[in-house]
Amino acid sequence: MKYIAYFDGSAKPNPGEMRIGGLIKDESGNIVGDYSRDLGYGTNNEAEYKSLILLVTGLVKHEIKNVTIYGDSALVVNQVNRTWKAKDGRMAALRDQAIELLAGIPEWRLEHVRRGFNKEADDLTR
Repeated sequence: MKYIAYFDGSAKPNPGEMRIGGLIKDESGNIVGDYSRDLGYGTNNEAEYKSLILLVTGLVKHEIKNVTIYGDSALVVNQVNRTWKAKDGRMAALRDQAIELLAGIPEWRLEHVRRGFNKEADDLTR
């Protein structure tokens, strides 16, 4: 079975109070899991990475083998896909953690979408 997953993170103001959210859907579009959490103080980019990390941890825990993951953070998506370098040490460490976790999923894709296409995950960060 193929799954679709979405993640998002925010910090208000930036930096500020971080909140993350995400969800997993099966191929029929049914939500099979979601999360929404406050994480304390940090930046938008940290929140986005931490949301992806929590999402992938859940995917691995539930032994999901084939997933396309969508996020609206161009920075996170491009750094994890190694299209962009992570010049900041904190972002590089979070990127490496996400990549290590993704290694536990046999077939995965990480794609950037505009915020409007990530509405369900975005709503979980409010």
